[in-house]
Amino acid sequence: MSEQITTLREEPAAWDARLARAYATGEISEIPFTQLAAWATSKQLTGWTSIRLVVSHPSGAWAGAQLLMQSLPGPLGRLAYAPRAPLVAAQRPEIAAALRAELLTALRSLRADGVTLVRLEPGDSVVMDPEGNVVQPDAALTASLRAPWQVAATSANLRLHLSAPIQPRSSRRIPLAGGVEAVRAGWRSKWRQYARQAVSDGVTVRLGSPDELPSLSAVMHSISERTGAAARSGEAFAHLMRAFGPHAELVIAERHGEGGGAELLGALLVVRTESGSTELFGGATDHGNELRAPYALKAFAIERAITHGSAWYDMWGLVTPGIAHFKAGWGGEVHAYPGALDLDLDPIRGPLVRLALRVRRVAS
Repeated sequence: MSEQITTLREEPAAWDARLARAYATGEISEIPFTQLAAWATSKQLTGWTSIRLVVSHPSGAWAGAQLLMQSLPGPLGRLAYAPRAPLVAAQRPEIAAALRAELLTALRSLRADGVTLVRLEPGDSVVMDPEGNVVQPDAALTASLRAPWQVAATSANLRLHLSAPIQPRSSRRIPLAGGVEAVRAGWRSKWRQYARQAVSDGVTVRLGSPDELPSLSAVMHSISERTGAAARSGEAFAHLMRAFGPHAELVIAERHGEGGGAELLGALLVVRTESGSTELFGGATDHGNELRAPYALKAFAIERAITHGSAWYDMWGLVTPGIAHFKAGWGGEVHAYPGALDLDLDPIRGPLVRLALRVRRVAS
């Protein structure tokens, strides 16, 4: 079957159109924002370039991925990285299997681009028990999601190495199809109370303009001082918001004083695709936390996603027990992802890159 499959590198607009068609026809269950051309554009600021690799079957089925590429230090070459991909649009299992194997084989062509390691992070997920370890889900829980790719690698005489992912291993996602009242009913009663209390205490929430992105930077800097986590630059936020255009929204929480001035309490940056809304960055200042501003912010953003017709609202990552607890109060389901699968394109430098990435992750 492989001789019937063609391989191409697709232009950004054609790739986005492919994803939109596949989602509209039900061939893929969602459009990951990390697979849109806008995400690749937003990553250019930090030195990433991109390509979109597609393998197609005469039946119309296809598999593909947008891969971000970045140069590595010294002689290590380049890393190619597919966040929440590859995607497979095929109804027949045997065609899907052939496309996976062919796509893995096609990745070897990236050697010509100087790539020594390809990191894949498939976007499929399983709903897990929220009483389990949602911060570090057991790898066995998602083994079935990795299995088709491991089988494809064996078929293509390749080897995939399980690695720590770059994107969150788990997230909480709230289904929105039931409408505002059904979604609110899924919130813990205390969370509804805190959201109302914040408003009663003078917290107001509104949409912000791109010119107000310094507010998000200020909030993230406040969080960084409190937690020690690194904060992104304001330029990075601006670059991302410009790339996504009307599909990115800044949400701001503030309180107006008697003199008319507004005190910044919190902010969120949310991106949207045809399938759902995802909050990427945000939080509250110390005083914002005292006034329960995060509850008012979250309620506004979730209800805004319903207005846009999003099928779900993703809170993007359960990285600490405290964050997981806060997000659990908004209902929804915990999704665990399969993790990263690494393909060495260079027999010597590939393993060195994997080692370097592990060390860098531990050091961070």
